[in-house]
Amino acid sequence: MEGSTTETTTGLGTVAAPPPEFEKSTSMHVLLAIDDSDESFNALQWLLDNILKRPHTGEMDDYRVVTIVHVVEPLPHYAFPGGYDTYPVMESTNKSQEQNAARILSKAYEMCREKSVKAKTLVLEGDPKDKICQTVEEMNIDLLVVGSRGLGQIKRAFLGSVSDYCAHHAKCPVLVVKPPIKKTH
Repeated sequence: MEGSTTETTTGLGTVAAPPPEFEKSTSMHVLLAIDDSDESFNALQWLLDNILKRPHTGEMDDYRVVTIVHVVEPLPHYAFPGGYDTYPVMESTNKSQEQNAARILSKAYEMCREKSVKAKTLVLEGDPKDKICQTVEEMNIDLLVVGSRGLGQIKRAFLGSVSDYCAHHAKCPVLVVKPPIKKTH
């Protein structure tokens, strides 16, 4: 019976599942914003374990694709005062930023590969808040996933929060993954 749904009984009641042909043909475009923080990698792990989890077949499929974006903030011009040749310093700093971005994205890519999830990586330069929201719109993303550092209200007011900004300005649903609760013994 084409187009029918199946029902599964869980501890929460009966849940209608989409028909198998829907499951195979529907894809979701997910963007994960990542930096060097534990919270970002926690968000990726949560995404892999909960949203992109599919029966393990050992093969990668087109449904499970995530674009992982890392935004490098340009160094402010006042960081390099005039009066002497700043090119070697700027070149060294840029190279260090590129290596850091490659390390972060390589680690994230490997996490995806281990779960048989296709990953695309992207490095952008600019203000992370603006670049992430701009990329969501340009790539027609269905879900944006970001980690939360758990900043308090005062720190968030002074430092700003990428996750808070994206939750209010991204043109798609935003999933903010909070840090795991630390267990005290």
